[in-house]
Parts: sequence; structure tokens; C-alpha cells
Amino acid sequence: MRTRSTWLAGVALMCACAPAAAQTALSEADSLARLSMDSPRVRAIRSAVDVARADALNAGRWPNPRLNVDRESVAGVSETLTTVLQPLPITGRRTLEKDSARALVDAATRRADDAVWRARADLRLAFADLVEAQVRERELTRSHDRLQDLAAVLEKRETAGDAAGFDRLRADREVVEVEADRVAAAADRARAQGRLAGFFAAGIDPSALVADERAIGPRDLPPVDVLMDQAERTRGEPLALQQEIESARFAVRAADRRRIPEPEVLGGTKSSNLAGGDVGSVISVQAVLPLFDRGAPERAVAQARASQAAARLDVFRVTVRAEIAALRAAALERRSAAERYRASALTTAGEVERIAQVSYDAGERGILELLDAYRTSAAARVRQASLDAAAREAEIELEFVSGWEIP
Repeated sequence: MRTRSTWLAGVALMCACAPAAAQTALSEADSLARLSMDSPRVRAIRSAVDVARADALNAGRWPNPRLNVDRESVAGVSETLTTVLQPLPITGRRTLEKDSARALVDAATRRADDAVWRARADLRLAFADLVEAQVRERELTRSHDRLQDLAAVLEKRETAGDAAGFDRLRADREVVEVEADRVAAAADRARAQGRLAGFFAAGIDPSALVADERAIGPRDLPPVDVLMDQAERTRGEPLALQQEIESARFAVRAADRRRIPEPEVLGGTKSSNLAGGDVGSVISVQAVLPLFDRGAPERAVAQARASQAAARLDVFRVTVRAEIAALRAAALERRSAAERYRASALTTAGEVERIAQVSYDAGERGILELLDAYRTSAAARVRQASLDAAAREAEIELEFVSGWEIP
């Protein structure tokens, strides 16, 4: 058992030290700076705006002219008619349709901004997960090393006849258990590194990413009304819905213009071989009379789009207010819980471990009480990391929903 524990510790030490030379600590600000306009994730988000902008080009196109050539021949007399027909969109409907399309492009841009904002929040959550995983792995490694030292001392005492074999065996078993937890924590840390690396450009080795563990100090959280006002002014979704309403209004006005006939001008030449042949001009004006199709379907669709966007905007306001209130309360409660735990359990963990060690050396406590003190001390530090991460995650989600990275 002792040999196996030593072998596991050596393997863990080699694995931990192998990439250390290439590792660089990143702060949260450094990580956000890497999520630039050139990163693949941001480019993928922004590409939706290019698609919307390309679709909007349809609304600005002028109709092409139509060329027509007719030739008639009767009783040796032939006539050739060459004309060009050009529709003239002079009712203003084309301009209104362009304005409607531009508003939809603005809506797509706002939604892309919101998606980038979500990506920033997800990156910060991934960063917080990596910090927690690093702390958990470090504390379990520290606990493993201390237990291994204890097992070595007990082995010497057993050889000298000053300690029971059960104490050494129980300590060896605890070393193996903690080592298993440490390996699981290392796997969680590797997954967190991979998740964080997914936000950056290609070619980054996830194992080289190390999160700066310096804690962000507590910050005042604005009231719900202030955060709600910030969300309505800066979040991409409500601004996109407002642009969709504006687009629908332009579309309604464009549909109304369908009641006005748009003229089509036809011009050309007519030639004949009669009496030596001659060439004359042809000109006419025509228009489609809107007797049956007066744009009612287009108007109905535009009004339905406006109503849908307005309803979704109302839902957003109600939902976001509830989320802001809940996340703000959760952030305050989790922050308070982390501080209370730090002031009580964490500050006494080391003292409990010291007292247990002194009592065991004096023969007043058994090995089980000593190992329990070691386990409790390590668990307190791991629990503190989890509480700090939970408080940080609540703050990040609150900042995303409110559209405000709180200074």
C-alpha cells in the first residue's frame, strides 16, 4: 500500500510539472481581451449581420427594363417593332421597403451584440470555473502531501514499535482516497481549461491556460430599477425588438402605397418596307390598376409582425425584471454565505487540525479523529472555493441580464 501511494504521488508530480514552463497566468480582463473581433466565435456571431445585410439588398433593387422585338409580315409588307418597357417606382413604396429592410439589419446587429455579450458572460463563467477547479486541485494536492507525510511518520513509528499497524494502514488508505479525489479534480481542471480555450483563436494549448486566482472585491449592486433601466437601454434583444417594430411600421406604409398605380413607360421604334420603307417612334404609358390586389396581405403581415414584436418586448421586460430581482438576491445571499463561511469555518480549520495533531501525539485522540481533522480542514478550503465561485457566477449572470458589467 505504501509503495503504491508513493508511485501515484510521483506520477501526479510529473504530470503536474510537465507543462509548467509554458503556463501563463491570465486575468479575467486578459481573457476578455482575447475574445476580440478576430476570434472565431465572434466572427461566427457577426456573420449573421452580413447575411441580413445581403438580404436587405433585394429591397433596394430597381426593376430591369424589358426589351421586346415584334416582326409582322402580310402581303409582302413587313413591319418591325422594337420597344423597351421600364417600370417607374415613383410612389415611394421602394424607399419604404428599403427603410424596413434597413431596420431589420439593425435588429440583426443588435441581436449579434447581445450574442457577443452572452459569449463574454460565458467566458467569464468558464474563467470562474477554472479558478474553482485550480483551488480544489491545489487543496487536495496539499491534503494528499500532508497525509503522505503523516503516513511516512507512522511507518517509522510502527517500525520502532511506537505506533500500531492499524494507524499506518488507515493513513495509507486515506492517502489513496484523497489521491482519487485529486485526480478527479485534475480532470475537472482540464475540462475547465478546454472550455476556456474554446473562446480563443485556434492554436492555443488548453493545458497552458492558468487562471489568475486574485479575488475580485465585493462591489455594490445597484437597485433593481436601475439595473432594469440599464437592461432596456443596452441589451441587444429589446433594441432589436424595437427595430422590428419600426421595420413593420415601414412595411405597413409600403403596403398602403400599393393602392397607387406605378407607371410603366414604353418607348421604341417601328419600321416598315412599305413605299420604300420608313422608321417611326413608339411611346406609351401604362399602369396596373389596383382593383383587386390593394396590398391587404402585405399590410396584414406587417401589422402581425409589429404586434408580435411588441408582445415579445413586453415579455422581455417582465421576464428580465424578475430575473434581475432573483439574480440580485442570489448574488447578495451567496456573497454573504461565502463571507460567513470564511469568517467561521475556514478560519478555524487550521486550528482544529493543529489541536487534533497535538492530541494524537499525546495519545488523547485516535487516528480516526486525526484523519477526520485533516479531511475537515481540506474540505473547508474546497467548500470556500465553491462558495466564492457560486457568488461570482450569480454576479456574472446578473451583469449579463442587466447589460452592465458592474465596475
